[in-house]
Amino acid sequence: MNTLQKTLCVAVLGLLSLAIAPTAQAQTAVVNPTQPNWGPPTPLGVQYYYVPEIAGYYELATRQYIVQRNGQWIRTETLPGYDSANFHPVILDYNGTQPWVRYNEYSNKYPKKGHPHGMPPGQAKKMQDGGNGGYKRDEGDRDGGKYKNKGKNKDKN
Repeated sequence: MNTLQKTLCVAVLGLLSLAIAPTAQAQTAVVNPTQPNWGPPTPLGVQYYYVPEIAGYYELATRQYIVQRNGQWIRTETLPGYDSANFHPVILDYNGTQPWVRYNEYSNKYPKKGHPHGMPPGQAKKMQDGGNGGYKRDEGDRDGGKYKNKGKNKDKN
């Protein structure tokens, strides 16, 4: 084999190896540019979060909450009295303009987090016990009149 044939053979083998080898592709995550900083990452095309804490929705494209007021679903940009940092939004697979048509499904599947009456854990007990967490005041106690356990560990002082 002469030099030209060897060079041609090497070139053909090199081109074949490049054609057969898989191409490397960079994988990039596409993040929805309209998602709020308090919500989980969503792929493009997702329209809504269901937010159990407000028993309503958040529309990503318009950046509006959808909540029920006086029996009507309304859109609003703010929710006075709520802190979005405490939300536990769920990405919905619903595409359309009326996510509330599946409200019963979402509210049953994703109940509110925390106390069912909206109070932080232990708050109802504090209100019932006068704010002492189940303890009563005992002026003669050695802790200077702090709290004494009601009936628990009666033998211990």
